[in-house]
Order: sequence, then C-alpha cells, then structure tokens
Amino acid sequence: MLAYKIMGMHELVVSLNGEIVQDGNYDDFSRGERHKFAIEFFVPKLASSVDRVKRCQHASGASYAVVGEVILSTPTVWAIDFGVKVFWESPPPEFAQVGEWVQGELGLGIDPFFYKEYLRMMPGMPDLFCEWNVARIQMCKGPWIEEVRGGRTFLMRDPRHITWVDKAVTDAWNDDEGRADYLFTLSR
Repeated sequence: MLAYKIMGMHELVVSLNGEIVQDGNYDDFSRGERHKFAIEFFVPKLASSVDRVKRCQHASGASYAVVGEVILSTPTVWAIDFGVKVFWESPPPEFAQVGEWVQGELGLGIDPFFYKEYLRMMPGMPDLFCEWNVARIQMCKGPWIEEVRGGRTFLMRDPRHITWVDKAVTDAWNDDEGRADYLFTLSR
C-alpha cells in the first residue's frame, strides 16, 4: 500500500532528465531560481471519476495520486487540472472528454519543449505556463545495469540501489557522465 503525502498546490516534486537541458531547451538550473514553464504528466494510470474535488497527493519521487478535470482533449494532446494545469502529448483515452473528471496515478515533469515550442499555439489550448521557484534539486545516484526487453538492451538504474543526493545546481553535461536524472521541488 502506498503512503501519500498531501501536497499543497503551491508545491510539486517533478522530474527532469538531463537530456532536456542538453538539447538546449533550458539552461542548467540552480536552487533558488525562478522559472516559467509548463508541467507535463506522463505514464498515467487514470480512470473516469465521480469525485468532483481537485486533489493532488504525493506518492514518491515525481509520482502522484490525483483527481482532476479534463480541460483539453484533442486527438493528439490532452490537459487536466488538479489544482495545477498539466498536459500530455498523447492521444487521450475515450473517457477523457472536456468537462469530465479523472482520477488515478501519474508522473510529473518539466515540459521538455512540446508546450513551449508549439502546443501553446494550438487553438483552445489553455495557458499552462506557471512561474515556479526551484526550492530543491536532487540527482539520482546508483549503479547502472543492463536490462533486455524485446530483444533490445537498455541501460537503467539498479532499482535496489537508487539514492537521491541534494545539489545546488544541475550540470547536465557532466552530472553522471551526462545521463543525470533530477527531481526538483518547485514552489509558487
């Protein structure tokens, strides 16, 4: 059973892969800086909800249990509002129609570039930009292992030995030999 921490809508823990900085979408981040960006959700395990009260409960890392309203639904992207408006560039499930409510688990991350570069200009797309203070930066540490899936070999962290260390700044090109994953605690 997961233990959840109820997060105020003024604070979120989100993920950032170093490649997003390496691609030139952002400069390296420093604790205490303010930035304006959208939040992407990913790998949702969401279902239709009869609940009509927005909720966001922190599970672990950048994972949350949420209840929110669908505020945009197109064939290629959808957005929900659980107290913070977030998007995912992926076809929505059939039940995710504007005005409907969803609940379940999802991950949160800083917009890699999709919203900033082109999604924000789509007709009907709500303003998802929000100004955030980077209150904490953590970097994932632990040994890398190879995992074979579908005949392909993937490099991943050994889940038995993952730890997170605090950092004052990111150094996406050099942290963990350029393969760093970060968690940011953001506040408004």
